[in-house]
Amino acid sequence: MDRPPFSRDQVMNEQEATRLLSFARPLALSPRSCLWHAGDQPDLLVKVEQGLLRAKVVLADGREYIKEFYWEGDEFIDFHHLLSGEPARYSVEALEPCRLQLFNLSDLRQLPCWSAWYHHLLAVQLRIKEEKELLLLTESPQARYQHFLQCFPELDARVPDHQIAAYLGITPISLSRIRKRLKDLNKG
Repeated sequence: MDRPPFSRDQVMNEQEATRLLSFARPLALSPRSCLWHAGDQPDLLVKVEQGLLRAKVVLADGREYIKEFYWEGDEFIDFHHLLSGEPARYSVEALEPCRLQLFNLSDLRQLPCWSAWYHHLLAVQLRIKEEKELLLLTESPQARYQHFLQCFPELDARVPDHQIAAYLGITPISLSRIRKRLKDLNKG
């Protein structure tokens, strides 16, 4: 399953969209810059206009896991922070030069369409999370990588190998072995 689309036109008319854009605050991020760090209070909705970001968790022992990648057209919120009021549990970092639109959630709550938009964002995120959870629970590392290639072929060239491995929950060495095995299978 590919990522479901984020589509504002499903939840707002032109007048509401114009008002929404009046709340937008543009931000440019250079690679390796953080939009927010674990421990921050990100009361934002973020729309990615250009570029690629990663949501990462770093454990006390230094191991890093990639929660999600965000690229052109994506909109995201730290739902855990929004729902619990607790600080962010992950950082969001630019992997490429990024152009973003930031919206303060307090501004968005003023819009009549906010409830419908929020439910749309929740539905999209739930579909993404359900898919990834099932992959991690039921599929082999090779099947997870094949799914990644099938659903996100453009990311394979944009994301470093060790980060793809961190997203799939495997080691970089395992990813290298899987790639070699798939290459050998395709030759034969």
